[in-house]
Amino acid sequence: MTIAASPPPIAWYGGSFVYYEDEPEPVPTDADLDAAAAKARERRLATPEQFGPEPDPQLRTGVVLGRFLPVHEGHRYLVEFAQAHAERVHIFVRIAADDPIPWEVRRHWMAELFPGVPVTAIDGGQDEWVPRILAEVQPDYLFSAEPWGPGFAARLGARFVGVDRLAVPVSGTAVRNGPWDYERYLPPPVRAWYARRVCLIGAESTGKTTLARDLARKFGTVWVPERLRTLSPGFGPADLALAAHGQRAAEEALARRASVALFCDTDLLAVRLWSERLFGSAPDWLIEAANQQAPHLYLLCAPDVAYVGDEQRNTPAERRAFHEACERELHRLGREYVLLDGDFDRRFDRAVEAVRDLLAPRRR
Repeated sequence: MTIAASPPPIAWYGGSFVYYEDEPEPVPTDADLDAAAAKARERRLATPEQFGPEPDPQLRTGVVLGRFLPVHEGHRYLVEFAQAHAERVHIFVRIAADDPIPWEVRRHWMAELFPGVPVTAIDGGQDEWVPRILAEVQPDYLFSAEPWGPGFAARLGARFVGVDRLAVPVSGTAVRNGPWDYERYLPPPVRAWYARRVCLIGAESTGKTTLARDLARKFGTVWVPERLRTLSPGFGPADLALAAHGQRAAEEALARRASVALFCDTDLLAVRLWSERLFGSAPDWLIEAANQQAPHLYLLCAPDVAYVGDEQRNTPAERRAFHEACERELHRLGREYVLLDGDFDRRFDRAVEAVRDLLAPRRR
C-alpha cells in the first residue's frame, strides 16, 4: 500500500502544525484560450513552398499487407486507395497453416480483382515479414488500417498512410461468421466461394427444371438451366460435348451472382450419364470433370410421376434405368443427396427442408 506524502507544515500553533491546501489553478478565460490558440497558429504558419509539390504517384511504391480471409470490398477500397498514391503497389498476403481459406484460392481471387498487381504470400510474425517485404520491394508507403501500421511502416523505412475502416464497414472476421449478412461487400469470386450449390438430378420429366426455378425464387437467388435442353432433336456427340462445356461455364458464371445458394438443373455428372445413355460412352475429360465436381447437395428426383411430353420419347424402362444409374453414381462418389418422390408439392416441400438444413448455421 502506498501512502501519499503530506504537504509540509506552514505554521506552528501551540500544540499542532497548520497545513494549507494548494491553491487551485485559475480557470482560463475565453480570452486566454484565444490568445493561446493565436500563438499556436503563429508557430504553425508555413509558406506555400513548405508544402512541396502535389503528391505524384509516379515513381512511388506502396505496400498493402493483410490476411484477405476473405477478400471483401474493404480490401478493394484499400488497394484502390493505395493505387491512387503509388504507381506500383505490392500486396503481401499473410498466410498460416490453419487459415480457413487456402492461399491458392486467395491468390486466384487477388489475380482476378487486382490484375497486374504483384501478390506475395508471407508467413510468420512481423520480424519475419520485414526482410521478406524488403527483399521484394523498397516501399515509399505502407497503407493500412491496423493499429500496428505506423510502427511497422517505420521498420520498413516507409511512410505510413492510414486508411479508415469506417469507409467500408466490414471485416474478414465478420464475413466468415456470417457471409450473407455482408452480401453487399462480397466480390463475385467470393460470392461463388460461399454459395452452397444444390443440383437437381434424375431422369427426364421428373420436375427438375421447375424445382430448380421455384427453389431459386424461394431462396432469392439464381439458378442454372440445363444446357442439353437447348439442343435440337438428333444432336450428336460433339453437340453434347459443347453443351457439357456450357453447363460448367454457366454454373461458374452464375455462382458469382448467387445469394446464399445456387440451384443447378443438372450438372456434369448427369451430362456424363446422358452421354453414356445416348451414345454408349463419354469423353475422358467429361468423366474426370464429373468425378471432381461436388455440389454441396444433390436432390435426386424419382421417376414415380407421369411422363409429360412427346409420347414417342417416353421410355419408362430407360427412365428407371437412368434413375438407378444416378443413384448408383452418387453412392460411388460419396455425394450427399436427398431423394425427392411423390407429387410436386411433396417434392418441393422436401427440397425446401433439405436446403434449409444445408444452409443452417454450423458451429465454426
